[in-house]
Amino acid sequence: MVLNDLSPRYPFAEYGIDIPILGSNGRKTVEALLATPGILERREQWLLEKELTEVSRERIERVHESAYVARLFGEACEAEITKTFELIDENGAYHRYDPAAARRPLCDLFDRTRRSAQGTVEAAHLALKTGFCFYLGGGMHHGQYDFGSGFCPINDIVIAARDVLATADITSVWVIDVDAHKGDGTAALTDGDASIVTFSQHMASGWPLDQPETLPDGRPNPSHIPSDVDVPIGEGEEEEYLMKLRIGLDALKAHPVPGLAIVLAGADPYERDELPSASQIKLSAAQMLQRDLLVDAFLRSLQIPALYVMAGNYGPHSWEVYTRFLTHFLSRATSR
Repeated sequence: MVLNDLSPRYPFAEYGIDIPILGSNGRKTVEALLATPGILERREQWLLEKELTEVSRERIERVHESAYVARLFGEACEAEITKTFELIDENGAYHRYDPAAARRPLCDLFDRTRRSAQGTVEAAHLALKTGFCFYLGGGMHHGQYDFGSGFCPINDIVIAARDVLATADITSVWVIDVDAHKGDGTAALTDGDASIVTFSQHMASGWPLDQPETLPDGRPNPSHIPSDVDVPIGEGEEEEYLMKLRIGLDALKAHPVPGLAIVLAGADPYERDELPSASQIKLSAAQMLQRDLLVDAFLRSLQIPALYVMAGNYGPHSWEVYTRFLTHFLSRATSR
């Protein structure tokens, strides 16, 4: 099953923000799949398109501090979004942001975030029912307990995991994160929670690992809390990427097999992705496909239902990553 949100996703330029988030990668993926013979004819079997509602405040408060949630829902929303998207630098100047060019208010991004999180929740339940769901959205793995970070006001991954653990007949969830950046918010929010096991394969240096050890208020920086399995990839180690991924996935077998795996299939390790902070990993199209097939084969070997989310995808080429994997997956399903 592929879940596609039909709600409007405006390019970030509409908000006056100069970040290459185009909002079109999901649509382009669906268009490419529907142009593929054999997949097109089975559209009703694999494609679910709908306008998503916004995730409830109650679900958000299962994961995030109530005072922080109140700020997001209140008059402090714009200030929180400004911090989360790093629109003002340490000198008080606008950073990658021109409010005069904005055609939409910043707080619309929180509404968009809530719709994205609702999609992750719904897709998690679909994955439990069908064995596989790829949601063309989601993946806000930098959202922390009481603040937003890295373009992520909230953490939909943990929201969805906690929801299925509370409402479905499962006792544990694995999070397998192969986005270019460490899944720091997910690791911090689930630290000490044995029901959610986290795996992150990411750049060995750079953001978020280059942040100070302490926050401005003196607290330890939660971005440095380790995942249950961390697999750092050094700059120039692309040829070792798949080997390290196999070893890291095998390390997950030390934990009980879960009722669901959530995979953050970020496109930002792709050599054609356009986010500067992800540039330390440059995988080819073939390597990206092998990455996704390796994770898929690993989960199928253990018969674990899987939810995939897009996570990081920047610029006009990231849709290619999702399309190649889904074309392979759906073509395989057709040939059975």
